[in-house]
Amino acid sequence: MKSEAIRKVTEKVVKKHPKLAGKSPKVSMISAGSYLLQYTFSDDLPNGKSIAQTIRVVADEDGNISKMSSSRG
Repeated sequence: MKSEAIRKVTEKVVKKHPKLAGKSPKVSMISAGSYLLQYTFSDDLPNGKSIAQTIRVVADEDGNISKMSSSRG
């Protein structure tokens, strides 16, 4: 996946999840022309603990997002 396409996807993701500003995704190919980008960050909870969150984005090689999901763990 080209760096320009990764930047385009990251801009869209950061608009929804501002805490990801400045983070780089882990990129892996799902199939020809389809890529999975994974962003991870930690959120602090009121009780002093933290929770890890992962944002998974499926996009094509031009940076067009087809699916976005998040999980906490």
